[in-house]
Amino acid sequence: MRFDTLTLALLACTALLSATAVSLAMGAGQTVRWLPAGEVRESAPAAKPRTVSPLPAQALALTWRQSMFSPDRKPDRVTGTRQASSLDGISLSGVIIDGQAQWVLLRMADKRNLKLAVGSTLDNGWTLTGATPQQATFSHQGQTRELRLPLLRLPPPSKAPLITLPDVPTP
Repeated sequence: MRFDTLTLALLACTALLSATAVSLAMGAGQTVRWLPAGEVRESAPAAKPRTVSPLPAQALALTWRQSMFSPDRKPDRVTGTRQASSLDGISLSGVIIDGQAQWVLLRMADKRNLKLAVGSTLDNGWTLTGATPQQATFSHQGQTRELRLPLLRLPPPSKAPLITLPDVPTP
């Protein structure tokens, strides 16, 4: 019986792979060799995180004049000298609290938006005395009023009947 070169090469590869599989099954290569223990190094002391100082009101006011996302944005309109005795028609549309600085965003009765800082006065005499994440407190001549953010809710479920398929017998 005579073997050609290809057959002998395949037999040699098969024998080598079989021997490797048997040695791995017997546990070869499962020993762990650890490096020698090194010297213990001291870790650097943990530094306190830096606190960010609050920005001055002038730096924050720049964001109200021009937005970085909308270059054609115009500054807020200056309030007129209208006289009104209540907050009727004014709704709270947002509250901004940044450290000690607090602003509220109002939707006026004439559909214009207004930004007001705590301590500022509306043109009708009401002064913003406080702001929380959900409400703004105004005072005028000893009276106090609160405007709250609207609580958005999902609409009620539909009363329409469910869609049903016609009763068709299977062929």
